[in-house]
Amino acid sequence: MKQLNVLVYGTGAVGIFFGAKLYQAGFEVIFLDTPEKVERLNETGLHIRSNIIKDYDFTPKIVEDISELPPQDIILVCVKSFKTYDIAINLLPVIKPSTIVLSLQNGLENEKVLSDILGRNLVMGAVLYFNGELKNESTLVQKAPDNIIFGELDHQRSEREEWLSEVFSRADISHQISHTITIEIWKKFIWNNAYNAISAITQTTLQQIHDFDEILQTIKKMMREVQQIAQAEGIEITDNNLDELLAIDEAHGDVKTSMLKDIELNRKTELESMVGVVLQKAETFGISTPVNQTVYNLIQLSLNKKDIGND
Repeated sequence: MKQLNVLVYGTGAVGIFFGAKLYQAGFEVIFLDTPEKVERLNETGLHIRSNIIKDYDFTPKIVEDISELPPQDIILVCVKSFKTYDIAINLLPVIKPSTIVLSLQNGLENEKVLSDILGRNLVMGAVLYFNGELKNESTLVQKAPDNIIFGELDHQRSEREEWLSEVFSRADISHQISHTITIEIWKKFIWNNAYNAISAITQTTLQQIHDFDEILQTIKKMMREVQQIAQAEGIEITDNNLDELLAIDEAHGDVKTSMLKDIELNRKTELESMVGVVLQKAETFGISTPVNQTVYNLIQLSLNKKDIGND
């Protein structure tokens, strides 16, 4: 396999982990972040601590400006969903006709935003299953196994799917190709919508939620509301799919959701991209979503009390 240029946009938990995997595999990996972070991270390097894989310390190239970089073969977008539009504009100088752009983000609209700006032919759909947190700005602590599901947005088989699978295999990244990636994106969104929101309100881990039977009915109602919206958009999410989403793998259980971690650290949350978008789409289709509306209002009240913004 020829040398590849890989750009990782973001040095949070996701960016550090998957960038490290590709860096270890020998690819030319460059990280991009804000000027204040870049200066500090170039001094400290990046670090992974994990009980799942071997600990790893590395000193990749981390930049704040990509204007002088060559066109990239792979771009991993690893930032909060409320930043997607701005970073897509920034990526224009380093794309080429064969670039593959993957969104390793939460939310439902990232692929659309990236496609509208960079071109639908460059963007592949992706769903990420991963949990880790930053011990400090440069050190990731992995909390659960990783897995990426990806595929073409038109659900057609392609040679570049197989090529990307080879890249991920070389980097020892767990992955699957899906020819129904839009459904996978909606399924992950339905899970995020319910569990992130409930976790944020109650300040509980996934395992604590799962062990409290009484809350599962609320989660089911949230999921069914989003299921109706998916169907209105022509996406078939079955009741069996919802049942599968309720079954949490024990390896992922005793962890905090990203929204809860954002609230605990007084960071801007992804409330709009996880719950607000449901209310917007529900209004468009004339669908009633009382549980999502109530949960949204409660989280907003909590954020206002703590003076934390959201997207």
